[in-house]
This record gives sequence, structure tokens and C-alpha cells, in this order.
Amino acid sequence: MFEVAYETTFCATHTLSEDGRPIEPVHGHDWRVEVVASGDRLDRTGVVVDFEHLRKAVNEVAGRFHYGDLTGHPHFGRPEPVGRGRGSLLLRRGAQGDGCREGGGLRRVRVWEAPGCSATYYE
Repeated sequence: MFEVAYETTFCATHTLSEDGRPIEPVHGHDWRVEVVASGDRLDRTGVVVDFEHLRKAVNEVAGRFHYGDLTGHPHFGRPEPVGRGRGSLLLRRGAQGDGCREGGGLRRVRVWEAPGCSATYYE
């Protein structure tokens, strides 16, 4: 199995809520995102996925959130912070929908809301 990864960052705010009530104030993070594509063979040029293609797709998805408020974002369906699980799934689906499948499939997405604090979605 071969893997390639691309990492980027974006700035956004969010809040954590329970039963529709905020349980912490709105605050921001410099979110870090890593997207990993994998495949069991290389293409004619010797890669699983071209880094430039992966970079473009990941940055387009992450750019949707840059300088925004993630709480209540329509892609989340309900107020929930991106770094606690659903965000990594959302970013994975978005990158996949934007053509990140060239040559290899998306393997996992990891999102950090702070150093040492991350959530990963993988299949």
C-alpha cells in the first residue's frame, strides 16, 4: 500500500453546545488538516495521487471554512465543532467530492483544533 499526504491550515471560530445551549464561549483556532490518499499501485507516472491535485482539492475544501464560524455551518446540520469528529468526516467527503480520487482513494482525514488535540476519520 502506498500513501501520500497533504497538510494545510485554516482559521475559524466555533463553540461547543449541549441540547442547543452553548457550554463554552465562541473562540477561534488555527485548525490543521491532513488528508491522506492511498492506493495499492502507482500510476504511469509513479504516484498514487499527484501532490498538486491533492493540494488543490484540500485547499478548496478548507477554504470554505477559513475566517468563518463553524458553529451552525450548513454542512454540519447542527451546531457542532469541526475538531471533534464530524469535521474530519465533512472535510473527507468534501475533498472526495472535489475529485481527490485521482489514482488513489482517500484513506483518512485528521483535523487538529489545537496542538495535541485531533480527530481522525478513516475507512
